[in-house]
Amino acid sequence: MKKQTRNILRISIILSIVILLGVTLWFNLTSDSQAVQVGDEAVDFQLETLDGEQIQLSEINQEKGVILNFWGTWCEPCREEMPDMNEIYNEGNEDYEIVAVNVSEGNQQINQFLSSLDENLSFPIALDSNRDVTKAYQVSPLPTTIAIDKNGIVVEKQEYQLTTDDIYSFIEQSTSE
Repeated sequence: MKKQTRNILRISIILSIVILLGVTLWFNLTSDSQAVQVGDEAVDFQLETLDGEQIQLSEINQEKGVILNFWGTWCEPCREEMPDMNEIYNEGNEDYEIVAVNVSEGNQQINQFLSSLDENLSFPIALDSNRDVTKAYQVSPLPTTIAIDKNGIVVEKQEYQLTTDDIYSFIEQSTSE
């Protein structure tokens, strides 16, 4: 009886796994939503910043190009690109805005991360606590950076660490008309 019970249990588990995989694949393949790509209209959002202010993409985007940088405190490439973004941002940012969108971490984690950097960041840190914006843009690997031009169109997207040349390219793309 024991052997028969074990076989039934094994078959049930295998069947459950196969059914779950099938359902997952079906939903993924038939889903209408796709990742935001170059040429798509940017998804508007409103988030609170680390400073407690509210920022809305469409308001910033009325006058400036926008660079969204999705990041996490545990992400080493994020840590490495932040100082370069800050240095370039401090050279002059009249025509564009960088918004660093933290993906669902707490203020304490973020503040510890920021205090470990050599200098204070000048651009706003937006808090995507419930990952709504991350999901809307279907951001998967971190860092992911998206440039949006003054017309609200995604003009550049990169899913890995930015070099200084990449940052300048993102600025150029977001500010060109």
